Amino acid sequence: MTDLIVRLEQRDEGALECLKIQYGGECYGLLFSLLRSREEAEEALNDVWLRIWNGIPPAKPHNLRAYLLATCRNVALDYIKYREAAKRKAVQVLLDELAELLPDPAASLQEESAFLRDCLNRFLHGLSEKDRRLFLRRYWYGDTTEELSRKIGISVSAIESRLFRTRKKLKKFLEKEGYTL
Repeated sequence: MTDLIVRLEQRDEGALECLKIQYGGECYGLLFSLLRSREEAEEALNDVWLRIWNGIPPAKPHNLRAYLLATCRNVALDYIKYREAAKRKAVQVLLDELAELLPDPAASLQEESAFLRDCLNRFLHGLSEKDRRLFLRRYWYGDTTEELSRKIGISVSAIESRLFRTRKKLKKFLEKEGYTL
């Protein structure tokens, strides 16, 4: 466990300030890329710090950075859900594309989640660097295919095709690993 986690468990407010200094920029960047609004990203970042403060303890993350970024992502998803409740959410598009690969929330046990996480990590490590980056930029950071096209310099249809093929490979990989879809 890192020193910051121990300090958070001891309710040391200075640890929260250290987190803000060390990870604030990265957290803000992720929030902004998902929310696409400076004001919402700043507000969401405050919510992240509150969740971290309230979440450690009882949570005892092994990787503080990963825990922090996952918290950022979850806060951003909450903001999007609230902001766009009446219309189809941008995140829903991402989830629709991966729907047949995601576990049923009612059946999602901690063991199954850990197994799926390990499978996804192995799958991602087996991809080419370009496909791995596309997959993560699309499904973790929420970049649109248009943004990916501008960043990478290939057409939207080529990106959509690569993502489609990668999802098919992922489905086949998960089935081979014994994960039931």
